[in-house]
Amino acid sequence: MLTPRPEYPRPLLVRPDWRNLNGSWHFIEDFDDAGLAEGWFRNGLPQNATTIQVPFPVESAASTVNNIQPASVVWYLREFNLPKDWNKRVCLRFGACDHRARVFVNGQEVGQHRGGYTPFSFDIEHVLKPGANTIVVRVEDSLSWTQPRGKQAGTTRWPIDYDSVTGIWQTVWLEHLPPVSIESTHSVFEVGSGELTFTAFFSKQVEGELTVELLLAGVSVDRKKVNTGLRSEARVSFQLDEAVLWSPDSPTLYDIKLTLLDTRTLEVDEATSYTGLREIEVRDGCLLLNGERLFLRGILDQGYFPGGWYTALSDDDLRRDVELTLQMGFNCARKHQKAEDPRYLYWADQLGLLVWAEMPSGKIFSTELVQTLIAEWTELVKRDRAHPCVMVWVPFNESWGVWHQSTRPQQRAFVDGVVGVTRAMDNSRPVIGNDGWEFSSGDLWTLHLYVEQKNLTQRLNELIESPGSSVTEGNGMGSRAGALPGANVEGLPILLTECGGVGYGRFGDSDFSYGDLPKTEVELEEAIREIAQMIRAASTLQGFVWTQFTDVQQEVNGLLYFDRTPKLPIETLREIITGIG
Repeated sequence: MLTPRPEYPRPLLVRPDWRNLNGSWHFIEDFDDAGLAEGWFRNGLPQNATTIQVPFPVESAASTVNNIQPASVVWYLREFNLPKDWNKRVCLRFGACDHRARVFVNGQEVGQHRGGYTPFSFDIEHVLKPGANTIVVRVEDSLSWTQPRGKQAGTTRWPIDYDSVTGIWQTVWLEHLPPVSIESTHSVFEVGSGELTFTAFFSKQVEGELTVELLLAGVSVDRKKVNTGLRSEARVSFQLDEAVLWSPDSPTLYDIKLTLLDTRTLEVDEATSYTGLREIEVRDGCLLLNGERLFLRGILDQGYFPGGWYTALSDDDLRRDVELTLQMGFNCARKHQKAEDPRYLYWADQLGLLVWAEMPSGKIFSTELVQTLIAEWTELVKRDRAHPCVMVWVPFNESWGVWHQSTRPQQRAFVDGVVGVTRAMDNSRPVIGNDGWEFSSGDLWTLHLYVEQKNLTQRLNELIESPGSSVTEGNGMGSRAGALPGANVEGLPILLTECGGVGYGRFGDSDFSYGDLPKTEVELEEAIREIAQMIRAASTLQGFVWTQFTDVQQEVNGLLYFDRTPKLPIETLREIITGIG
């Protein structure tokens, strides 16, 4: 059987010496949570264990388990043979595993990780032996909303929630590394000065030299070397007087060759990366890309896939979603309540699609939520800040998990604090503290309006005149203020970041959409055109996000069915969408 998802999983930092561990693993659900006491990590899984296809979540058909209500504890096991020439550091990496993982190699625990969306890794060479080795992973998930879980159904299921995700859902792999390795990158470009600042981050502090070579179309543009100074990061700057910019219209990428020399051990780490030269900023009340005004034509994309659920069956499926988004006339995908596979961001970089990066929410404010969300969000910012396609950071959506921030100072402080931490890690993109309503801090004022579409322009004018007036929620939960007391939205770009939501297709008692349900394709087109005209008439807007890319389970408000079949001709959708703004 072919290895599923065989491509190298981390496109921003590629090395040749690696081994993919996707494919068939032994698997069992631990309904009684007996595995630790019975030593499954040491003795192996019970005889009644079955198999699962990694990296597909337990709930997906592609996993072959296909259980939408799995146990809260599940176990994985697989063996691998250590290559004979792997005589240095060996790193075991996981793209993502939902939610809490404990990892054992040859019966010894090598590490733990909490968070369903972030990558993690452990050095394992100290427990390896020649020949066959065994990896065991214990994963614990819950239905609690005190953990960030996006739109996965929890203790209560809203009309907009979906079946949950459990276990490993991104690629697992091994890498052969020197004692100190390059672990992530970040680049910032300023159009006015032509300066590119590139930063590399290391696995630990190192006394050595970092060499960064910048190439365009295979031709070396410049090469810089810097001493690392016993630090865990190093920065170089390039002066590019004839820079070729990245944009959706022209997604040009520069390749980067990285070499880290540890001068004490003479060990060398080499990797390849890339960057796009582009600048996103808010200036004089305008959202700008490369110094020019940007009108955002976005689509809300939940990031679920036929067969694989959270996980695309193939890299081609990720590319196809980016291509379909562009074909429909959108220049941005708002990845909603999911931190997407880095391979999606790679194709967005390559093909020229802006991406709205959002943190999956919890819904119950608690110490656990504060600790877990901050830890996971900062890891996601670190993972994705080198992607040129990522245009904005959104740590909170519609006050989920901070329902009482208007009256409880600690909840508002949580939102404002995460905004500050995000800016400290990356000040090269706008940050939106709380998307949809109850603005307290951030660089854009973003609003969600569904049920009042028939007087959209009037409602926007009222909110601009009185930001504290209410925005009616579209999920039957009442209304909330457009901005919180004391928050200043004056001069901020205004975007309508959820709208549309017209349902069409199969309808049943549990199906969900916003507003009236068209009965024919003709009525569907008329409804979409009517809303598009109202958005176009709202001259204060600097962009919109249409709900949504595809149907998902009971939500039937996609422009595409779940299998990616368009509900209207792609050409028709493109003509409507590109006619806005």
